[in-house]
Amino acid sequence: MDIFKLDEVIQLAREAGEVALKYFGRAGAWRKPDKNYVTEADREVERLVRGKLAEFTPGFGVLGEEEGLTGGAGEGAPCWVVDPVDGTSSFVSGLPCWSFSLGLVESDKASFGLVYLPVIDEMYYTGPDGSVFFNGEPCEPQPPVVLDSEDVLYVPSDFHRCYEITFPGKLRSLGSAAYHGIMTARPLTAGVLQGRIYLWDAAAVLAINAALGMRIGTLSGKEVTPSQWNVNQKINEPILFAHQQNFEKVAAMIKRIQR
Repeated sequence: MDIFKLDEVIQLAREAGEVALKYFGRAGAWRKPDKNYVTEADREVERLVRGKLAEFTPGFGVLGEEEGLTGGAGEGAPCWVVDPVDGTSSFVSGLPCWSFSLGLVESDKASFGLVYLPVIDEMYYTGPDGSVFFNGEPCEPQPPVVLDSEDVLYVPSDFHRCYEITFPGKLRSLGSAAYHGIMTARPLTAGVLQGRIYLWDAAAVLAINAALGMRIGTLSGKEVTPSQWNVNQKINEPILFAHQQNFEKVAAMIKRIQR
């Protein structure tokens, strides 16, 4: 990871969190053309991050939820992918389950990921040795769970309208795709079902889950890579993160409702 300095990126994430916290629970929100909410916190954080990344890594592209794609030097060139406040509805409601997400995509691979939860001061990121760190300490991959009533499957908030799920354990929705994506590092997680999300929701957790050894695929088992997204558009299929040994079992318990 010699193309950028990890300590600079970690400090940037903390600065982004501090900016967002100024607005937390007090931010007004308005709807964008895609009907998603946006706040001034989203915009201020993204402006900060874009400015700093331009200093740290000149010539890299940046894809952000609020300002789209800028910079870059052609196909395969490094591109930062930032979601300034992932879980805006939770953020506006004063709930702590929102996050700052930053990934790096190179040659159709998510090569770096960082997810920071400012309210509870928790940060996951991939290190230069290919491992995952939690608040600066190595994060060991979790063993596969047994898929019983105590295990957890994290699901989108609209799962009841979009999926039939026969999973025997608990279903939980925390309101942030990036937050969900790091829950594979926690005990009792059987899997994380992501809906048709944007690349800025996914880039960081693609890198983190790959480093944890998780299988990342569609419900039919097809591998997921960044090139399956069109800029500013959602991926065509839902995504599942799960342990290699449990992926097919969990995927078989989830059926997408055809409308």
